[in-house]
Amino acid sequence: MSLLAADVGGTNTRFCLARSDGGSLHILQQQTYASADYARFDLALAAFLAQCDCADSLHAACIAVAGPVLQQAGEYQASITNLPWQISSAALQQQLQLSEVKLINDFTAVCYGIDQLNPQQIDILQPGIPTDRPAHPSALVIGAGTGLGVAHRLWIDGAWHVLPTETGHAGFAPESALQTALLTYLQADTAHVSLESILSGRGFYIIYRFLQKHLGLQPTADIEARLQYENSAKVICEAALASHDALSQQTLELFIEIYGAAAGNCALNHYPLHEVYIAGGIAAKISTALHSEAFINAFTQKGLMSDNLRTLSVKLITEESVGLLGALAFAAQAQA
Repeated sequence: MSLLAADVGGTNTRFCLARSDGGSLHILQQQTYASADYARFDLALAAFLAQCDCADSLHAACIAVAGPVLQQAGEYQASITNLPWQISSAALQQQLQLSEVKLINDFTAVCYGIDQLNPQQIDILQPGIPTDRPAHPSALVIGAGTGLGVAHRLWIDGAWHVLPTETGHAGFAPESALQTALLTYLQADTAHVSLESILSGRGFYIIYRFLQKHLGLQPTADIEARLQYENSAKVICEAALASHDALSQQTLELFIEIYGAAAGNCALNHYPLHEVYIAGGIAAKISTALHSEAFINAFTQKGLMSDNLRTLSVKLITEESVGLLGALAFAAQAQA
């Protein structure tokens, strides 16, 4: 059985073609495209299909999208939050010549992808209390990338059920005087400061400029020059991790503190649960910083619930294609 899966993000769109054989999934072809290179999703899909040898014999497909998926007039539709793309299941069915195409939220896909990972693709940030966990522990999944995704997975009646959210668009809640100053700084330009405006790739540049102004730190000429033509998150994180620039280091430190606090808040929103997974395109790139005490301290410092959060296992997903693997698993499950 041939399966098509896609993970559509604001920065990258990943595709894979696979074969399902007796419960096992074998990836035949996989490709990543820059989302900005295509005016519409169907054009990116067509580009991938043109490279595939057996795309004309598909049995099932699942497309994971970075945005809410809504059912309207008998079909599923999605608007990509950080792209001008509109996707409908009916149009995909026609393009792929399938009777049904699954359209799901990208963090729903991440939740289904967790079980497709091997132990080398998951780092432990906080072990928690493993003896208290059931065979199928409930989990919160949170991940910063182009935006911020959050979902909750639960084992009910012998199967995983996922509750996607749009938590990334909820308001940023500061937890220190410096974070309050950051909120005030951002409110000078916008009435609503969303969590993902900070916990995302663009958030690094925002924090960087805020700290430059608020603390009077001077950026180095090299960093300033690179910021003119390179990805700002990449430049700042590389400089911070290499200890080449004090302003970049403090930017990453503040990002980590906000990330940890937000993950703790989200865990409380879905509590009780057993595990927390940190996913998203940024996580693997700053894994050494996420392993610091600052992240877990910010995660667990929740007053009367601090001890509760210390019992949770917190894990870092280092495989960036986890959403694609999850979409593939969802397609196989739906066809079974």
